[in-house]
Order: sequence, then structure tokens, then C-alpha cells
Amino acid sequence: MKGLRVSRCGCVSLRVWGAVFLSSIFSATIWANEAVVPVPRPDGWWMERHQKLNERVKQGNVDLLFIGNSITQGWEGAGKAVWEAYYGNRNAVNLGISGDRTQHVLWRLENGNIEGISPKLAVVMIGTNNAAANQPEETAEGIRAIVAKLRQKLPETKILLLAIFPRGETPEDPLRQKNEQVNGLIAQLDDGEWVKFVNINTAFLTVDGTLTKEIMPDLLHPNARGYAIWAAAIEPFVAEVLGPLPAPEGPADEEGFVPLFDGKTIAGWRKAGGGATYWVEDGCIVGKAGPGPNTFLCTEKHYRDFILKLEAKFDDPVNSGIQIRSHQRPDTGRVYGYQCEIDPSPRAWSGGIYDEARRGWLFKLDQNEEARKAFKPTEWNEFVIEAKGRRIRTWVNGVPCADFTDESDQADLEGFIALQVHSAKKGQIRWRNIRIKELPPESP
Repeated sequence: MKGLRVSRCGCVSLRVWGAVFLSSIFSATIWANEAVVPVPRPDGWWMERHQKLNERVKQGNVDLLFIGNSITQGWEGAGKAVWEAYYGNRNAVNLGISGDRTQHVLWRLENGNIEGISPKLAVVMIGTNNAAANQPEETAEGIRAIVAKLRQKLPETKILLLAIFPRGETPEDPLRQKNEQVNGLIAQLDDGEWVKFVNINTAFLTVDGTLTKEIMPDLLHPNARGYAIWAAAIEPFVAEVLGPLPAPEGPADEEGFVPLFDGKTIAGWRKAGGGATYWVEDGCIVGKAGPGPNTFLCTEKHYRDFILKLEAKFDDPVNSGIQIRSHQRPDTGRVYGYQCEIDPSPRAWSGGIYDEARRGWLFKLDQNEEARKAFKPTEWNEFVIEAKGRRIRTWVNGVPCADFTDESDQADLEGFIALQVHSAKKGQIRWRNIRIKELPPESP
């Protein structure tokens, strides 16, 4: 080969090998994945915020970290009230900086953001700012490096790794598609013990995958509703590590009723079932239909004899209901119990009693025209449910509806209370002023 000097033993000269070696280094430099190389940003404001985060961490008393970019930093803006409600008493620190990519987070983790602390949980959501410059595999490697760094420096900290949130209006958005590829790759980081991967993205989307400006006005950053959805969606995982938020505790009113809902969080409640989404907005629990089986928001506490009062109103009609003395099957996860219907359809069955998973209708309103007219589909409606022994009665807007005594051997005399959103293509309902008065138990 021309220009190649070979020794008598047939070896290429050191001079040529040196050139080849330098060339390989040059090529590797060109193709290095920048997403895994820790670097700071040159902006003065960025370094100032980084230093402020370091100062906060030095103060200690950190049980919960949120790590990310502007979407995470936004807990201090649009998400401020939600943050205070869910995390104000949980020793939480927001380590989000607007515009950050994986390489910037890596640098911050190496330069003070997590020094001298041992939080119980770190919530990580990062990568959307890498989408324009990096391939999905590169972004995923950057996220993998962040998880590895956290495991190295915070070995006693659990990691809740969130899928990169949706962006762009439709599933066809190119950057959203790249992020979805990343999500598929980083899901493999879930190790079943220290790292848990959770994808809550459907909570932000309509059934057909549309991201609306009602959730993210710029189709990237959540508004107050978006942060409320975020907090409610991850609360079961946060509570698993930090413990649940205190259930509502309020003084009994003049009639002896106490609140089941604090007007700010879903404390005291848990989600069971399929794809519907629940969050808190304007002092209401909001339930939005989604794909999958029927979904319930259930009280953690079980109740026996009581009077339950609440108000309900549809933003967009969807079959719904209020279950009492309910249970969840351990094998299928299906929720069943006595269900007071909230039915906006022309059937006008609101206030009737249905058994969701076993016996069908227990008390219909077919012959009670006054009861069928009591419910106003476009207005706030007050429901009152009394469970006393085997007898269950319902009222809608003060009008008596169902009166049913269960003499069967399938009668349930105790269980949780559950708000239902029926599986559907669309629909949204609100509940407020949820309160209960427990009664002395009657004999079966």
C-alpha cells in the first residue's frame, strides 16, 4: 500500500499507527453523545438559580426532590397553589431550571444540588429540551446517566422516573413522537425496587391523544389545571414513600356532618380502575373519562351506617355514579357496591340504585316521575344518601328517589365510598361539598 511503512516483521510503523489512533479519537469526539456530558450553562441567571438551589439544599430538611427543566420550575409559577397543597408540608425542594437538558442536570447534580442530603424520594422528569438536538437513544442515555448519578450519590433515595410529558397538539407532532420513543427506552430503567417508571401522560390528553390548551396553553407547559392533574396522578406513588396526606379533618357542622374532601387535594382518597383522570380544581374534584374500564376515586376509610351529602355537576355529560359500602375484588381489581346513579341521559335515572358488578338494577325510578325530573343535567345537584342497616334511601335536590332494603345474602353492610366515571369516549363531571355524618350501627 502506497505510503505505508512496514517493518521486517510486517508491523505497521508507530508513526502510522499514531495517526490512525488520533483519527479514531477525533471521530469519537465528533460522534460523542452530548446528552451524557455534564456541562453548565453560560447564562448568569442560570448560575444564580443553581447557587440558590445549592444554598437551599445546604439547609437540610429535604425529604422530596423534583428534578427537571422549566416544566418542573413551573411549580413555582402556575403550579404554586398545587405545590403548597400537596408538598408544602413534605419538606420538598424544586430543582427545576428552565431550558435545562440532561447534560445540564448532570452538571448540577455533580456540583452541589444534592450534596449533604438523603431525601426519601426524587421525582425526575427531563428530556423534552433534548428532543430537537438529540436522537431518542441519546436522550435516553442522558436520562440513564441522571438516574445512575442519583443512585450513586443518594443510595437511600427512591426515584420516581416520569415519562417525558406530551407536547404538541396531536400524536403526530414530531417532537412528541421523539419523546415517546425516549419513554419506551427509559421504561427499562424501572428496577422494581429503587427506580419506578411511571407514565401519566394520558391524564393530560383527550381520548384521541390530543393535547389541549386548556391543560397546556403553549402545548408544552402545564397551567394550574395541568399541575393539579400531575400532583393527583403521582400522589399514590409519593404517598407510598412519604406516607399519605392527612385526610380532611374539620369540625362538624350544625347537623353533625364532617368533610370528606378538603377542597385542595385528593387526600383521603385513592384511585381504582381504568383510564379516567381525577384532580382538584376550583374547590371541586373533577373526573374526566378516559380509555379502559370504569374508574373510581375511593375513600381510604370504610363506612357502615351514615348519611352522605354531596353536589355534582357535568362539564360534559358522562355516565357517573356514587358508590357506597363498596369493595374491590383482589383478583380483578373491579370495584362493586351499591351505586346511586348520576345519569344525564334521557333515561333520567339519577338517584336510582344499581349494583355495578353483581345484580344490576336494585331500585329503578321508572314509575316515579317526580324523582326522574329532580335532576338538572346542566346545573349543580345535591345528592343525599342514607345507609342504615339493610335500608338505603336517596334524595336528589330534596326529592325522595330510591328506598331499597336489601334482604339478600349478598347485602353489604360496610365498605368505602367511591365516585365513578364510566368508561366513555368523552365526558367530565365535578363533585363538591362532600360530607358525611356517621350513624350508630343498626343490627343486620
